Parts: sequence; C-alpha cells; structure tokens
Amino acid sequence: MKKKLRFLTRFSTAAILSLSLISGSVFAQDFNDPTPVLPGEIPIEAGPAPQNAVTQTFSEVEYVKTQILDDRAKVQEFVTSNMEDIYGGVYTDEDGYNVILLTDTSLANEEKIKSIAKFKDKTKIQKVKYSKEKLYSSKEALSALAIELGLEGVGISVEKNKVNVYITEENYKINKETILKHIDEDMVNWVFGDLVVKKKAYNLYPGEQVERTVTGGEYQCSLGFNGRANGNDVGVIAGHCGNGTWYDKSDGTAAIGNMSNGSLLGNFDAGYIRYTTNVTVTPSVFLNGNSMTIGTTDYAGYYREVGDYVRVHARSGNGSSFGPVQVIDNSFDIPGDTQDVVVTTLSGAIGGDSGGLVYSIANNGTKNYARIEGVYAGSLLDQNGNEVYDYFSKYSRVFDGLGMSGVYTDSSF
Repeated sequence: MKKKLRFLTRFSTAAILSLSLISGSVFAQDFNDPTPVLPGEIPIEAGPAPQNAVTQTFSEVEYVKTQILDDRAKVQEFVTSNMEDIYGGVYTDEDGYNVILLTDTSLANEEKIKSIAKFKDKTKIQKVKYSKEKLYSSKEALSALAIELGLEGVGISVEKNKVNVYITEENYKINKETILKHIDEDMVNWVFGDLVVKKKAYNLYPGEQVERTVTGGEYQCSLGFNGRANGNDVGVIAGHCGNGTWYDKSDGTAAIGNMSNGSLLGNFDAGYIRYTTNVTVTPSVFLNGNSMTIGTTDYAGYYREVGDYVRVHARSGNGSSFGPVQVIDNSFDIPGDTQDVVVTTLSGAIGGDSGGLVYSIANNGTKNYARIEGVYAGSLLDQNGNEVYDYFSKYSRVFDGLGMSGVYTDSSF
C-alpha cells in the first residue's frame, strides 16, 4: 500500500538549542541530577544574552490575555481532577472566552467551576455529548486500524466534540461503512484530502543549528532545549535527525556529544545528545540569537489547546521565531508513524529546522518568557506536494519517553 502520509524532514544537518562551549562550567557531566524546583524544571541563572540577540515582539500577546489563559489552565486542572467523567475539553473562542465543555452542565457543576475562575465573566460552560475520555478511547481504537482502513490520520476536534478522521474521497466511498463499525458516526468529523509527511531535519541554544556527518555528507537539525538525563547534561532534538556523533561547528570542531536514543515511532519524534566531557558544554536557556529565555514548561498541555497559538524557534529563523501558528488538532496519529502529535498551521520552517523549540508565551507580570510546548518535527503535504500543516511532538511525550529528570529554565521567571 502506498504510504500517503509523508514527513518533510527539514534536516540538512544542524540542531537548535542554546549551548555555549567554554573552558569551564558548573554543569559538569556525571554528577547527580539536581532536584527540580517545579516538576521537570531546573531553574538556573540565565547569564548574558547571545551576542547581537534579537528582541522580538509578539503580536498575539497581551498581559490580560495571558492572565485569561492562566485562568483557563487553573480551571482545567480543577475540572480534570474533580470532574473527569463529564469533562469534554476546553478552548478559548475568538472573543476571548474560555469555554469549558461538560456532558453535565447542571447548575451545581457550573457554580463549582465559576467559583474557581478568576475571570468569571470570561468563562462559559457548554454542554457536549462526549467526554474527553470517550473521544480519546474511540480515536485510539480507530487509529489502531488506520492503515487497514486507508486513513490519512486520526485526531481530535475539541470544539466540535468529535474525532477527526482524515481520509481521501476515494477511500471514504470504499471504507465508510467499515469505519463506522468501529466508531459512532455522530462522533466523526470527516476531513478529506491526501496527506504526506515531510520531516525537516538539517551552539547550543534552543533553536540553534547542530550538525552530523554521514558518509561524506552533513545533516543539520535544530536543538530544542537543554536538560538532564541519567546524570548528564543533554540537548533534545528530533529523533529522525539520526543517531550518531553531533557537532556545533559555530563554536568549534570538537564533537559536542552523541545521540543513541533517537526515535520517531510511538508517541514522540525526539532523542537527546549526551553532551561530552571532552569539551566543556554549557547548556543555555536563551533562545538562539534571541533575548528571550525559556521560563517554564507545559507538561499538562494546558496552553496548546485547539485554537491556541505557539511559535517555532529553529536554525533558519536567524534569531527570530516563526509564527504565531494556531493549533488545529492536538492529538493527531500518523498511521504507521508517530502518534499523538500536535498539528498547527504552517510556520514557514524549512530544511534543517527539525528538532527546533516549539513554545507558547508565558508572562510573569514583568516580561515574556518561552513556555516549552514540544519539539518541531516537520510538515504534512497534500497530494500535490504542497505543505498544508506543521506538526510537533508534545513536551510531555518527549520528557517521559526520553527518561529525562529535568529541563533547564530561567530562574528569574
């Protein structure tokens, strides 16, 4: 069977993550991992910004908007902990209202939620037919049969309270009845079209270029973020960038480390470079060429719901981030490939940008910071070879899948 889903792997051999090579470092390898102050986060002093750093403005960010999103996350945490059986999802609509989806919208439930919300006038309760748990279990059951049923992909439409079924018109006519034996038709949102996956693999600052030499050629990818795993400093990149020895040629000719755990099957496309002790590598929280730092992480995924905006920081941006791009499916399964990825509108990333940092904007009331959302992978193409969507692996999937103990963040957040 012809594989319709193609990855545009943007890698010409380089990785994007903030990292500087210096003669001495407090981040020496092979000592016990520090205990994160917050789960999975290791705050450090940011130090000076990269030379000639870009100071970027963010059109999608206003402090009040970030407060409303923070309020949504607080409500979401409460609902998922106390009303999971009736929780259908959450999103923020075009008018800035946080919409909480429940299968039971009784007055008592509404009062509980409103008592938690800070922005009560910006919080709506909407009744839906299916719980989030029911949607995801149905999606996973269908995804397991995706290749057999000729599906291009399977995902989730939170706003529509349905499972997105990506399929060609031809396969829809042939396989519709068989598909509906495995899922309630009222739960399906048909998305027609041919999709192909294109992966985009090409010092170490998040978003910085890294290189790997293979049979005389050079692959470039972008570094996503720095952290700790198994007592070592590591830099996370896309798994499809490939296992082997990696370099940061902008800082010198010596290898920065080796990757041996790169993976693109299962629930993430990622791996990490275990930084060498032969040269001193200092992991940075500054985005490559940018004055912004990584302030925090979004393990729960509260800030990458459908309709939310994220940005991509990678090699080809030359210090500026791509975006904002909008999340359109936050649980997309690629048949026979990576599962549970996040699909967005196109960012403009090119070859060599695979592995780059995907982030949302966090604000502590004083300044903006990057909030880690995931690792950039590539694009989805239509039958004519045109890029139609971008996608990335979720931070939680990468963190857990790689067995990381922590990620470096800016202690000033």
